[in-house]
Amino acid sequence: MTDLIKRYFHNLKWYQCTELMLMILLTITIAIDWHYGVWTLILFTLSTIIKCCVTHAVGNPLLSKTTRISLIAIILYYLVYTASTLYSSNPSEAWSTTLITMLPLILLPLIFLASDMSYLTQRHRSAMVYLLATTLTLRFFIMSIRAAVGYMNGTPIRMLIDFHFDPLHHNYLAMYLIATVALLYTELTRNWNLPTWKKWRWIAIADIMLLTLYMAIMGSRSGLVVMALVVVACVAHLAFVRKQWLATGLMVIGLGVLVGASYFAVPDIYWRIIYSVQKIASGEQGDSRQMLWKCGLEVLNGHEIIGHGCDGYWDLLHDKYLEHDFEEGYSHQQYNTHNQYLETTLATGLIGLSIMLFFIVLPFAVSLCKKTKNLTFVLFTITYAGCIAFEATFARQMGLLFIFWWYGLLLLNMPSEKAH
Repeated sequence: MTDLIKRYFHNLKWYQCTELMLMILLTITIAIDWHYGVWTLILFTLSTIIKCCVTHAVGNPLLSKTTRISLIAIILYYLVYTASTLYSSNPSEAWSTTLITMLPLILLPLIFLASDMSYLTQRHRSAMVYLLATTLTLRFFIMSIRAAVGYMNGTPIRMLIDFHFDPLHHNYLAMYLIATVALLYTELTRNWNLPTWKKWRWIAIADIMLLTLYMAIMGSRSGLVVMALVVVACVAHLAFVRKQWLATGLMVIGLGVLVGASYFAVPDIYWRIIYSVQKIASGEQGDSRQMLWKCGLEVLNGHEIIGHGCDGYWDLLHDKYLEHDFEEGYSHQQYNTHNQYLETTLATGLIGLSIMLFFIVLPFAVSLCKKTKNLTFVLFTITYAGCIAFEATFARQMGLLFIFWWYGLLLLNMPSEKAH
């Protein structure tokens, strides 16, 4: 273990070691508690300032032109939100809550633009993947022990799954789990034939299966839908890009067994998805999100270009919930539409939405080019774009820290990924 740590920090200067340790700390804390993540981000910001002063250098030569444009677009997105307070009906609330909450949108891109991270190697980035996977795996076992204790104390087993299995918000936890599974898959395809991976690849496969089971047990319907999209992309990659038909077959069989096992463990989740689809197909309300989106679109009507301003649409949204007798909406204070695309448009109109789509689509499009073929970013974008369709992710630190940390550190900076 000591030799491993020495190799990881080999030939790094003290300020680089400090920065790398903060990266490790943030990688772990974002999957545990967002409060720790915020404090780590503050330390990371101070570390970047000190590093730039000590080295008398500002700028990250590791970044490509596409990377810089994407990170600048994220900062521009925050500035558009800031400008929207000028015509918001509630500017003081916007400044004191939303804009402060969204500070990672400007801090993390500035860190990646300003700090020279050219010392980072593929080994460093891969270690971040394993750290996140390890943290989530340990979290799963801790939650399992918690559930077992609850069962021994008389709590029915059906009450210990779904939302009760893990106190972390289910949609955000789903995003963490899906992204980790996707990143582990890219690690597997990249390293499968390496002699050193003969034992590690089976551990990685087992962990993917465990995290997928975690995904099913903790009960996010939207998460299961997004996970299914990622799995389809992985199967298609394995079959049609790598042309490994035996591995594809084994993967499909393994997933079938896992889905069957999770169906018996939590059948209600699957039936809720099927029921919602049937209701929507018959023209009825199939899910609370359907009503949330309907109310949001009605509030947006006539304000599509610049929106209502940051925090300027809450009263209108509440009135719509009352109009539709949507108790889940009006019984909560400032209940959002659970869709970041819609939330962005409500606040900043099509201008803000276009900028958000730009920093999602640009690196994704580049990652599909023959010259780069960045599978990690393809899978991450499917996860990212899918999850924010079911949650206003920028409303919470746990969503902001995770998305833009991995967006900047592990993905945008990553070169072409040619599998061994």
